[in-house]
Amino acid sequence: MEKRFIYAFVLSLLFIVGYNAVIPKFFPKPATVSPTPRIEPVLPESVQPVSIVPVPHEEPVLTTVSIGEYSVTYSARGGYIKNLRLNKYNEELKFHDIGFIVDLQNVVYQPTVQGNRLIFTAQNGERKEFTFAGYELTIRLSTKQYPVLLFSNTLSAKPIEHGYQEFFAATADGIKRMNFKKVKDGTFADVSFAGSRDQFYSASLLPGTYTISVSYDKAKQIVMAVLLPPQKEFTLYVGPQIAHELAPLGLASIISYGLFHWIGVALVWILTFFYGLTKSWGVSIILLTIITYIVLFPFTMQSTKAMRKMAAMQPELNEIKAKYKDNLKKAQEEQAKLFKKHGVNPIGGCLPYLFQMPVFFALWQVFLRLVQLKGESFLWIKDLTLPDHLFKLPFTIPFLGDYFNLIPVLMVVLSLLQQKMTSPAAPEQKNMMLFMSVFMGVIFWNFPSSMALYWFIQNLLTFAYQLRTRSVQPALVKA
Repeated sequence: MEKRFIYAFVLSLLFIVGYNAVIPKFFPKPATVSPTPRIEPVLPESVQPVSIVPVPHEEPVLTTVSIGEYSVTYSARGGYIKNLRLNKYNEELKFHDIGFIVDLQNVVYQPTVQGNRLIFTAQNGERKEFTFAGYELTIRLSTKQYPVLLFSNTLSAKPIEHGYQEFFAATADGIKRMNFKKVKDGTFADVSFAGSRDQFYSASLLPGTYTISVSYDKAKQIVMAVLLPPQKEFTLYVGPQIAHELAPLGLASIISYGLFHWIGVALVWILTFFYGLTKSWGVSIILLTIITYIVLFPFTMQSTKAMRKMAAMQPELNEIKAKYKDNLKKAQEEQAKLFKKHGVNPIGGCLPYLFQMPVFFALWQVFLRLVQLKGESFLWIKDLTLPDHLFKLPFTIPFLGDYFNLIPVLMVVLSLLQQKMTSPAAPEQKNMMLFMSVFMGVIFWNFPSSMALYWFIQNLLTFAYQLRTRSVQPALVKA
């Protein structure tokens, strides 16, 4: 069986399974977000709110100030932070009332900004102080005992339906992770840290000892509340999921690259190392591709040899099929004898690629979640976390959109060139190979350009190797 056909078939099968689940999560169509109603956290039974006379309910007036790494939007009524915008990434994180305290939502506070501190003071003596240092937010409360609402609704500005977002809690049994769509009401005791994260960003309590109450309702709202004693302070990390930012705080385990996490960590280290040398994430991706190609080259060479031998045996295989076309069992026996005679494993050409799949899937996770790539350009690519968008089309292509993406087109052209230089195949096989080439281009059309760039360079290196081995094909067949 021809190499490119098997290679594309295995990958395409895997992509077909995950395509509908992955693409809507990470590359959604723009959606209109309806206003989010406030919901209350679950109160522990032992907590009894004090009686405070609120002012008549009115829509809060929001004010935005720049403090350190953030643009902070807050409300004096209730004395809470509505959302934070990360200035470096120009990304708004919707926390929906950080520091909100039960039964104080209508109390009017006097806000004061002092350097890196935002202070709310109420006439009844209640006081909240928010101190910003890097991506750390320390909250000091001078109140009676209340459950403090840390997170409500989603971390990201994107609706839950259009992006992966999860709640996590670090317990003695390890980190518990729950997709926001699957969160159930419950309480986590002896939690060292907890919070929420999306594709690029996290918000988490710094390690300590907490009792966390989690509530989820039909409107797809999530609430995480923590019960704090009077005069208590706690610190949140609110920022990008970057290892060197999280590790010193004991939060490195927030980052997850899926089943092959350890491979992902190694790949990020290599990619970051190359960026330190080149100061270009695009060049770093190309260098990483070359390194992974060299490391996996023995598998590529083994597969190529197996494919060459299979191609050399094709005439004999065709004779057996024609001779025993009415006796399938006999045909299989004769084919097995032929494989044994030539020392060929019939699946030897595709097995090596199975060993490469962990690297591929680890890279997939890395390129989806590496926030350092956000907003980074390379050649005509404006953002390595988005498709390469060479130019906007005057029309919309169903399932593909209204942008022309060059890298997927180059991938299809390269795949067709590879097919032309291989041994002739049966007409039905040629049609299948052509379909797979176009299909892979469609699959990669809306993928991050970082992933598409890696895959194109990988195929380009393979194509160069095939050109080199064409002249020594007889030697490979005899090997």
